[in-house]
Amino acid sequence: MIEEIFPNWHAYYAIKALKNHRLLIAVNEKGKIIGFIEYKIVCSNSVKIGHIYYMGVKNEYRGHGVGTKLVLEAEKELINNNVDCIIAATQEDNEPVIRIFTKLGYLVTNWRTAYKIIKKLGAEIEDEYDLMWLIYDYDEIVLIKVLKKIRY
Repeated sequence: MIEEIFPNWHAYYAIKALKNHRLLIAVNEKGKIIGFIEYKIVCSNSVKIGHIYYMGVKNEYRGHGVGTKLVLEAEKELINNNVDCIIAATQEDNEPVIRIFTKLGYLVTNWRTAYKIIKKLGAEIEDEYDLMWLIYDYDEIVLIKVLKKIRY
């Protein structure tokens, strides 16, 4: 199904991530898989960062709330694991994903600002590139939701 949703290299990385990411799937009323979301938790110092890596929904089910439900379910598990923030990244032109995350209270920003926020949470990271390497994501747009108080 991943190869059905994503073009070549996105499918490659989404499949590769199955080794070390949690996977949630969405099924329709007939039990067929119609979508998925991959996520994990990474730590820096005592800061726990929930990272939503790939999410995909089959074309015929897009626009029906499947993506939103997948994000909410992933959030539930990440919050139950006491993450300090949740971060995702996407390409600049991925308006449907940006819309889902903003509707759920995520800040749409860039890597530099996300780094500053996560640093204020207490993470020991040197710069935005260190953050990108930590979570292993490099898309242009960063979506972040802070769940704990920021230290000033």
